Amino acid sequence: MTLRPWADVAYLPILGMRPAEMRALEELPGQTKDALLPLIPLRPWVGSHHLKGSLDRIEKSYGQRPVIVSVGERETAKDRPVFAELDRLREPDDGFANWCEFIEAHQNYIPVAQLGIDPAQEPPQISQLYALQRGLVLHLERPTFGALGAISAIVGGLTGGGEGVCFIVDFGAATADHLQVAAQALGYIQTLRAQSPLAYVSVSASSFPNGFANLLEQPIYERQLFNVLAGSPGAERLIYSDRGSARAEQLSGGSGVIPSRIDYPLFDNWKFHRSDDTGFSGYVEQARALIATGDWNSNLRVWGTQMIERTARGDHSAIDTPAKSTAARINLHLQLQTFYGQADEVEDTEEDWNG
Repeated sequence: MTLRPWADVAYLPILGMRPAEMRALEELPGQTKDALLPLIPLRPWVGSHHLKGSLDRIEKSYGQRPVIVSVGERETAKDRPVFAELDRLREPDDGFANWCEFIEAHQNYIPVAQLGIDPAQEPPQISQLYALQRGLVLHLERPTFGALGAISAIVGGLTGGGEGVCFIVDFGAATADHLQVAAQALGYIQTLRAQSPLAYVSVSASSFPNGFANLLEQPIYERQLFNVLAGSPGAERLIYSDRGSARAEQLSGGSGVIPSRIDYPLFDNWKFHRSDDTGFSGYVEQARALIATGDWNSNLRVWGTQMIERTARGDHSAIDTPAKSTAARINLHLQLQTFYGQADEVEDTEEDWNG
């Protein structure tokens, strides 16, 4: 029993609790939201004093649909109660009882089991979460790769061989060596399936670049990785995952003004339009340059398209900051990867605006 049958999930993006990602998700067409299934690690929402602010923002973006939720990484605590609330959810006592109770209280949440804090408490946690019959997710990042066999043995033994379970094998930052990584990933998939033969596996990474000087385009290496895996023997029950075109790790803040840039996702590539100017005039210039290229798809009627078109017309309420540009890119990327390779479906948005 799962809230969403894994076989029906077209795409499993890992989306941060940040304004650009939440706005991009919020503005997707309803049928796109129904087809994808995001994992959202909990963290304090902008300016919120309590965790309820984060939960309310998830609901605003995604409604009451089933959504995968994890406890995000611990951050430097500030003078807001939300940090203590999150720490309480991380307490391992009694099989992570606080986390299990939190998940049970939110009926549309599909849980991610917590690993690495107290291994002795992991089996009772897995049993409690699995008993909710929502489905169960194990988010496996690089530090866990050496223990995949042991993790799968525990999970498989408690879930009837992985029934209703999805393992996310997360490589973090990805590079052009996707063929080498694919060989590793296949080995990891086989290791997981040895003890959890009924489980689904999602392979995730992000190759979105950190710098853009002299960079006009880049392949989406995480999609190339998945395509290699999907065509390999023994790679059934796979789900594509990425960071929604955000970086695997956020850049630390730096000084200086960021040049205006508009990014345009395609199925397999990102195109980058970077101005020497800063501010709104640079965004207008690059929006117009993008629309004049053969890459531009005016039939893809989603919010990100509308934002770029409005910017090209000089609408100051459209893209005038890096955050708005990022939100538009992520919105387009989510739409394209949800309906990857399906030209008709990706354009069938039923949106009634004219741009």
